[in-house]
Amino acid sequence: MDLPATMKVLGLVLGIFLIILIGILSEITVEMLIRFAVSCKARSYEEVVKIAMGRTARVLSEICIIVNNAGVLIVYLIIMGDVMSGSVRHIGVLDQWLGHGFWDHRKLLVLVVMVVFLAPLCVLDRIDSLSMTSADSVALAVVFVVVCFAVAFIKLIEGKIKAPRMSPDFGSKMAILDLLVVIPIMTNAYVCHFNVQPIYNELEGRSPQKMNQVGRITTALCVAVYA
Repeated sequence: MDLPATMKVLGLVLGIFLIILIGILSEITVEMLIRFAVSCKARSYEEVVKIAMGRTARVLSEICIIVNNAGVLIVYLIIMGDVMSGSVRHIGVLDQWLGHGFWDHRKLLVLVVMVVFLAPLCVLDRIDSLSMTSADSVALAVVFVVVCFAVAFIKLIEGKIKAPRMSPDFGSKMAILDLLVVIPIMTNAYVCHFNVQPIYNELEGRSPQKMNQVGRITTALCVAVYA
């Protein structure tokens, strides 16, 4: 969701280059992680961290994972609330479909989403149980990209939006500070490392080579969708 803002700062050429570069670096680190986990017989990301750097580092890594996941969940709940109940800038989906009423109350909608949809998915023991929802999310991401591309392309042809910048703007201090902000967004777009080990544990006929293939296909898909 934040990548368009980073592309606005970086420009198309550098933006797409960084999407590809960070994707490659992420995949290299995933393959290193798998190789080390297999060699030391670790069954989770936290175990890998403990073997490599000790108990204190394991606790710190677990805290970082909790904070990261909580932050991402908050972002998604805000997006869900905006889409369903609307915001000061636009009307919500439920308002458009059913009109204004108690059903489009933002806090109620977020609560229902958490209790009815998210909580049941969180109590599942195996990552494999999320295969269908993961496939749906990938399909919806592709639909999202196609719709955004079509809208932007039509508006560009009609002259209603400016052509995108090709390169970053180094003309002001604020522009340089914006460049520093985009790196965390880019790297966070590929964060998956603490999920790698549970997926590897459940992989049918698992081997480092097969997991590397899974990782490369996934990274290529992410790079294509992001670009």
